[in-house]
Amino acid sequence: MVLSAAQLTIRLIMAFSVRLTFVAAIVLTVAALPIAAMYDFVVGPNAALSARLSAAPVAMVLMGLAGYAIARWVLKIRRARGQIIAGVMVGLLDPHLFTILSGI
Repeated sequence: MVLSAAQLTIRLIMAFSVRLTFVAAIVLTVAALPIAAMYDFVVGPNAALSARLSAAPVAMVLMGLAGYAIARWVLKIRRARGQIIAGVMVGLLDPHLFTILSGI
């Protein structure tokens, strides 16, 4: 499982230019900032785990949409399947999930 994930990562890195990948990372970072600010505003500074869990899916969906848009228009992934997979991966690996898990 780990070997296949490493192979996929290597193939994806080799498929794109370093410059284009860097630009996509910057765009994703810029997109994540307002989403993180909205998430922090909704849950508040001393939110309980239940409040953080209830707000997380919205942030994850927004990050997934940002990942899809970046895959489509920045990285120019041609196939819709690849665009959707990239969006789902970004949404599932959303940093807000780590915020929730750190409170457990």
